[in-house]
Amino acid sequence: MGEFELDVRAGGAVDGWATGFDRRRLRDLRRGEIEPDVEIDLHGMTRAEAHRALADALRDAIAKGLRCVLVVHGRGTRSTAGPVLRDALPEWLAEAPHGARVLAFAAGEEQRGGASYVLLRRAR
Repeated sequence: MGEFELDVRAGGAVDGWATGFDRRRLRDLRRGEIEPDVEIDLHGMTRAEAHRALADALRDAIAKGLRCVLVVHGRGTRSTAGPVLRDALPEWLAEAPHGARVLAFAAGEEQRGGASYVLLRRAR
């Protein structure tokens, strides 16, 4: 299971990084300056469906040696429970077996406010 240091930004957006990650790169990730290799859209899914879909997408990305995954989770503005998927993301990213391969994640800035970038460790 991965362990992350977390930073909760204004509006509830959460960034996280593994020990040793150069936090200056977090800004690049947040701004979308690290181009995503693949995108997964979780809109309209239940929490359980989104959890499974994210785990599958991360497994596939890791198997293909991809580095950056864009996870579109929405802002949660239409949900009476708020941003359920966005709030669950840090926990889901830390889970085994992919948690050890997640290097950092960052909620996108305004133009990507309903999405988070996930940076995966390079395969050794």
